[in-house]
Amino acid sequence: MKKKKLIFILALFAVIWNSCFDDLPYSRRQERNQKTTDDAISLNAVKKYYSHIPLLTLPQTQDKANGGHGMNDSIDTAKDSTHVHTDACQHKHHTRGLPDIQESNIVPLWDEAREWSDSVSVYIEIPLNISGGKLYAHKTMKRKGKKTIFERVRPESMLVFEQRLGKKKTDCYMVTLIGEKDYMKKHGKKMKTMRHIPDDHAFTGVWYKSYPSGRIQSAYYYTNGKRTHKIFRAGCQQQSDYSKDNDFLSISLVDRSLSASSYSIDWENDVYYCAFCGLYHTYDGGGCEVLIEYCTRCGQNVDDCNCCYYCGNDPCTCNVCFVCGSDPCTCYSQCPDCGHDPCICCPDCRNFPCTCCPNCGNDPCTCDDENTDPDNPDDCNGPKCPVCGGLIVDDVATRASVSCQICDGDPCAVCGKRHCNEVHTNDPCSKSQLLSGDADFRNKVDLFFDNNQTERLENGWLKTSTGEYISPSSRTEKSLKYDYEQVTGKLLTEHYHCHPAVTGQSCITSLADLQKMAFYYQKGNIDVDNYSFGVISDIGCLSIIITSEDLFAIFADKVYNDNKTSDDEINNTWKDKIMSVTFGTPEESIGKLIRFFNSTNAGLSVMFRPMSPTNKNENWGTKIVNENDQYSNKNCN
Repeated sequence: MKKKKLIFILALFAVIWNSCFDDLPYSRRQERNQKTTDDAISLNAVKKYYSHIPLLTLPQTQDKANGGHGMNDSIDTAKDSTHVHTDACQHKHHTRGLPDIQESNIVPLWDEAREWSDSVSVYIEIPLNISGGKLYAHKTMKRKGKKTIFERVRPESMLVFEQRLGKKKTDCYMVTLIGEKDYMKKHGKKMKTMRHIPDDHAFTGVWYKSYPSGRIQSAYYYTNGKRTHKIFRAGCQQQSDYSKDNDFLSISLVDRSLSASSYSIDWENDVYYCAFCGLYHTYDGGGCEVLIEYCTRCGQNVDDCNCCYYCGNDPCTCNVCFVCGSDPCTCYSQCPDCGHDPCICCPDCRNFPCTCCPNCGNDPCTCDDENTDPDNPDDCNGPKCPVCGGLIVDDVATRASVSCQICDGDPCAVCGKRHCNEVHTNDPCSKSQLLSGDADFRNKVDLFFDNNQTERLENGWLKTSTGEYISPSSRTEKSLKYDYEQVTGKLLTEHYHCHPAVTGQSCITSLADLQKMAFYYQKGNIDVDNYSFGVISDIGCLSIIITSEDLFAIFADKVYNDNKTSDDEINNTWKDKIMSVTFGTPEESIGKLIRFFNSTNAGLSVMFRPMSPTNKNENWGTKIVNENDQYSNKNCN
């Protein structure tokens, strides 16, 4: 009898343990540390796969086809057309398409590839740099019993190559993560390394899985690292299918790297009321999506529900193959060896994955040809420059005589590319040259500097990306203000004001000045790549640029928080680095400001142009605090 009780207790414990274990991340897919089989997909193989993808598109939450809440997988953006919405929102309107995120703006970060496996599959994840990091998600979310949320956050996207254990076929899809703003403030850095199956117990936000063509396979909402809601395209359903208590979501992906003539804030202002969800949508925005905690269609919880994102049915009744994601289906033409159309088997060895030697490129390898002496001038094996094709020998001693071509380009200090001729606007050395060579800007600074010698009131200007200048609406001896209605819907490239010489104000910004800068950034009014902020004083012009938007976004929320004040951390650091320190010369005060920026990881860099009433010949120079904590010029050679 005791043995039976013991067996029963152990069995009960096992049931409880398994049910608890199912709630843990990766409960169904335990991560494996052991090596995969020889047939496992490699990074070289996925690079070859990537080269055969005809078009790479972000998840299509927009209504692309024929206007309205359609389900077609068309990737063409409507350009000036009229469409009619369904019964949920009856009206006609004129549309202008959001800017396409072109394939050329999507760059795989191969050097940051992540390889891992679990009990089901082997994964290779390739983070994507989209539009130089200037892709933003404009998100509107209506939660039951809560105030509607309007947020602008930066999403993270990755290509995922998944190979089931024991299989040759490899699936490729894109995963896009859009964190909640509160999550991003605390865990923004984690998003950069997040796996496609979120491995952060705190992750809260939206998760999209989509085909390379942009068609969404599935979408979920995560709360504290767990899937809590499944997301459906709301417009293709009847309004009666959903409870009034459902949460609704609208997301538009906006490329802010485009020129100001292509980007207009009126996308955000030109809206219509959607009776379906009660939200205001932009005409070309994401439309509405509904968040379901338990699917009433199939009666399954969100993890087990297989209902289609677009039509809501299982099996899917959309006119698109949900295996290959194509219309018409291309499954019949898939290669039997690699499982893809077009075939991505190696054209040289005809194997998948490729078995060619990475050094000599031959199969079998011919590297062992008695000509592998590194000092042999005829041995040209090794990494090649993608620009000139020359052998890269950065870490190899120079040979006495070399018959093969050697790359003579050095890696760019900003982008890392060889033979780089690009002027990087967010590089302080390049920016100081741009400011110095901008005649209109230079003349503007000269004029305000001369007037500032006798003026008692602060003065300044804002310049927009279209070339418009905005003057202050009010001025005092210690402050100035702008009418925000003049700024609404515009992107700023210059934001400068004067500290009058006669009042003896500092040559550096005040904390209130930085709050104004943060305010305009949070409102989406700053053209980050072309923006500079500064102070004109009696000794010259101080200019500040954003060199890391990731860091500055966090800094801005601390400088100008929800209470319209600065966090204690900022106030204490300002007091410690600025207010409590005295230097011999006014210009050395700039070193205090740089120390403050460094201490708070502000993502800002400083330039200064010394000036006097009789000498305006100096240029802007990049300023730093060196390793000895001394204020000095940055070596830009």
